[in-house]
Amino acid sequence: MEKTKLKQILEKRNMTQSELFYIIKDNCKSYLGKDVISRIVNGKKQNYEIYTLLKICMALNVTPNQIIEKENFVKTQIK
Repeated sequence: MEKTKLKQILEKRNMTQSELFYIIKDNCKSYLGKDVISRIVNGKKQNYEIYTLLKICMALNVTPNQIIEKENFVKTQIK
């Protein structure tokens, strides 16, 4: 499996999933579980709420387009 865009961003910034967790926890009223972050980072969870995406985007100061895996979605939707 290819690295997700999110995983690439974290690696480029030398940031761990735990660091992402704490940034979200410190800056949002509700936060994401470490297990949820792990599944998203590793591509095991691809269909999640827009608010989850926005929390990640705010924590990393990126846009949704920098995180969303459009190619994988297109592959699953073509007949």
